[in-house]
Amino acid sequence: MPAKNGGFGQHYNVQALAGRQQVIYAITTHPSPADTTALHPLLAAARATLDTAGITAKFGAVLFDAGYASDANFTAPCEGDLHVAVTRESRQTGRLQDGRQRKTTKPSWQQMAAKLATTEGKTLYKQRAGIIEPVFAQLFNRLGTRLNYRDHKIDLELSLWAATHNILKAIRHRQQTQPAPA
Repeated sequence: MPAKNGGFGQHYNVQALAGRQQVIYAITTHPSPADTTALHPLLAAARATLDTAGITAKFGAVLFDAGYASDANFTAPCEGDLHVAVTRESRQTGRLQDGRQRKTTKPSWQQMAAKLATTEGKTLYKQRAGIIEPVFAQLFNRLGTRLNYRDHKIDLELSLWAATHNILKAIRHRQQTQPAPA
C-alpha cells in the first residue's frame, strides 16, 4: 500500500464491523488506503459470522463514515438500512456548522444526504463513532498498532484480536449482570 511519507510499504487497512455493544462481527484487511470498496465485503463477512453463530436476524441500521461513500455503495443491494456520511464526520453530526455542503449531482449521493439530514438519520449516524471508534481504541491499546504476521496469516491474527476483544466484552457483561455474592 502507499505509505504516508511516500513510497510503498507492507501496510494493511484494517476494517471492522461491530454492533451496539461493541462486539466485533467482522474484521478484515483491505489492500487499499481508500475504504470505498471494502463496505460490502465487510457486510458479507459479518453476515457469514452471524450465520455461523446461528443468528439469522437481519441488520438494522448500518453506519459508515465518509471514507465508504461512493455511488457504487449507495446503489448496491444492502441487507441493512445503509447510512454513509457524505461529508466530514463533524459536519455530518452537526458538531461543525460552517454552512458548507458537499455539492453533487449524482442522485444516489443526494438521496443519502437527504436520508442523513432527517432527524432519524442524524440520530442514528451520531451513534457511529461511539460504536466503532472505541473498538479500535481498545484493540490498539491492548494489542498495539502493528500486526506480527504477513499474507494469509493476517486474517488469523485479526480474528484472534476480535475473539479476545469479544470474550472480554462477554466477561465484563456477565460480571455486570450477575448479582454480587452474599
